[in-house]
Amino acid sequence: MSVTNENVKKIAHLARIRVDDSQISEVRDNLNKILDFVDQLEEVDCEGVDAAVDQYATTLRERRDVCLACDLTVMNNAPQKENNMFVVPKVVE
Repeated sequence: MSVTNENVKKIAHLARIRVDDSQISEVRDNLNKILDFVDQLEEVDCEGVDAAVDQYATTLRERRDVCLACDLTVMNNAPQKENNMFVVPKVVE
């Protein structure tokens, strides 16, 4: 698949980036190089290769949920407060 000038204009519009008419051919060529590289990657024989494993997929240690004493002097600046909580207007109906 090759990218055309019209494809570049559409991609630029969707990505909300400005591509001047003088840059379209350069961007088109770069996108075509990227697609050619992806095609090369698809030709790689992965038969018998184990899937990559996330080394951090182990079980995480859980910490205790403990309430700590905190300095509530910031509450003095709150325009509205109730039971040591900020009162804010409802934003979801």
